[in-house]
Amino acid sequence: MSNHRRRNTTAYRTYGSVAYAPAYEGNTVRAPRREEDLRRAPAPRPKQRQQVRRYERIRVQVRPAGQIAPFAVVGFLAVAIFAAMLITSYAQLTVANDEMVSLRRELSSLQSENSTLSAQYEKVFDLATIQEAVGDTMVRPTNDQVVYIDLSAPDTVTLYQEDSLNTGFQGLMEGIRNLFGGIIEYFR
Repeated sequence: MSNHRRRNTTAYRTYGSVAYAPAYEGNTVRAPRREEDLRRAPAPRPKQRQQVRRYERIRVQVRPAGQIAPFAVVGFLAVAIFAAMLITSYAQLTVANDEMVSLRRELSSLQSENSTLSAQYEKVFDLATIQEAVGDTMVRPTNDQVVYIDLSAPDTVTLYQEDSLNTGFQGLMEGIRNLFGGIIEYFR
């Protein structure tokens, strides 16, 4: 193998950073090369005015507004009625829970009062005091004076002045009237 040293054939006339730019010749204008002479500069074209192209707005076809579907109206009314019924039922539930809490408090106070009054009752009616007050006239009851109650028969209940349930159209109208009455009472 032969060792070839690559030789740079361009001559550098300066040192420094310009030394590596072979086309630089100082302040002088560089002489055009032969290839550049052969190529002619294109002839300037007369300026043509570009035509402004008018854009027409695209017409959007709009679908005509349709009629309101009766099923949609009925659906929205049904949802509104069910929402009102739900609100009234929650209001009734809250009122019932409030009443239940107050009644439980009242029950516990009444039970404690009952036990107190029962103790006082037993103190007042002492059998020895009664026997002493009545004397010897008090005797035990005989067998013909004792009455037994037979509770073996099934229980029956009769309600008087019971509201009869309306059926049919009258029952429906009564139910709707009660529903709206409950809603109105809630907002009062």
